[in-house]
Amino acid sequence: MPKNICWGVFASGSVAPLLPNGGSAALENDRPFDVFRGNEQTTYCTVRIDGNSRFVAWAELRRSGKGTIWSLPARNFGTHIDAGDEAFVWDGAAASVFLCERPDLPRNLVLPPSAKYIELELTADRSPKTQQTRDVLTTLMKQYVQFAKRELKCRN
Repeated sequence: MPKNICWGVFASGSVAPLLPNGGSAALENDRPFDVFRGNEQTTYCTVRIDGNSRFVAWAELRRSGKGTIWSLPARNFGTHIDAGDEAFVWDGAAASVFLCERPDLPRNLVLPPSAKYIELELTADRSPKTQQTRDVLTTLMKQYVQFAKRELKCRN
């Protein structure tokens, strides 16, 4: 694995506690980190161990922010964390949503005015269900939010 992964956001060593042992590791980034450009407003980075997806960082442009409808695991098992406008961590995952004002971008059918929130999620499939895993995911999510705000040039 390279020293830094997923658009350079995370040090490989900081993600390693979430990953199972395996014979081979591969990194897949599907496109540059920019959910405001193009027709696809979601971007992914995946770490595969022995061909299986074991860590995924994704970002998606949304039309809802704080108070959004969260997934069942986040709602039922999540603990609030301080990352973005609203965030949760639960066994094997963390998610955050925040407002990202970009008045410099032209708005149209592909990018309507209401699409101004960013949802970030980290998933660590098969990671241990421990407090240490939640702590690692919390730290990574905080880094991810700061990176996303800077990289997306959020003005708020």
